[in-house]
Amino acid sequence: MPAKAMTIEMQLAAVPSRVPQQGRSRASYDRMIAAAEKLLRERGSDDFTLLEVSKTGKVSIGSIYNRFDSKDDLIRAVQSRVLLAVDKAQREVIDRAESQASDLATLVPLVIDGIAECLYEHADLMRPMMLRAGSDPVVLAAGQRSYAEVENLVCRALLTHRDEIRRRDPERAVASAYRIAYSAIARALGFGATPGNGVEGEWQVLKEDLGQMASAYLRSAD
Repeated sequence: MPAKAMTIEMQLAAVPSRVPQQGRSRASYDRMIAAAEKLLRERGSDDFTLLEVSKTGKVSIGSIYNRFDSKDDLIRAVQSRVLLAVDKAQREVIDRAESQASDLATLVPLVIDGIAECLYEHADLMRPMMLRAGSDPVVLAAGQRSYAEVENLVCRALLTHRDEIRRRDPERAVASAYRIAYSAIARALGFGATPGNGVEGEWQVLKEDLGQMASAYLRSAD
C-alpha cells in the first residue's frame, strides 16, 4: 500500500473499537458494521438504537458492547470504513486522470467528474455522517482530515500543469477551484445541514459545467 494511503488508513482507523482479526468473532463484528450501515442508509440519520443494530445484524447486544463502548463508537467505526473506501476511490480517480490527461484543460474535468462520482456512489452513507459531524467532534475531525488529504492530492495533480495556469497565485487558484466545485457537488448530494437541491436529470450537466468553469478559471488571467 502506498505511504500516503497508509497514513490515511492509520488516521481513520483510530476509533475506539476492538476489532477481532479472524473467525466467528470477525464475522460477528462485520455484521454489526453492516447492520449500522443499513440503518444509516434507511433512516438517513443516526436515529436508531443498538437494539435495532442487534436485531438487524443478528448479533447479541452483549456482543456489540463487547466491541464498542457506545453507539457513538459504532458510528465512528462505520465512518472510518466509509472514508477509507471513499479516499481509496478518489485517489484512484486522480491517478487515472493524470495518466489520461496531457494538459490542464483535459485534467480538470476528469478529476471533477471522477470525484463527483465517488461522492455520489457513497452519498447514502456520507449524508448522515455529514449531519452527525455538526454534533460529534470526532466525526467532524475525521471528515476534515479525509477532505484535506484529497484536496492536497487534487491540488498537487493540477499544479503539475503550473505553466498552463494563468492566475497570479496558482496554489490559491487550484485550491479555490476545487473547493468551489466540491461545495456545489456536496450541496447537490444533500451533504450537511442544508437539504440538497437534487441531482435527477441535472447531475451530468452539473459535473460538466463545474469541470468547464474550473478549467476556464485556471486558464484565464487575473
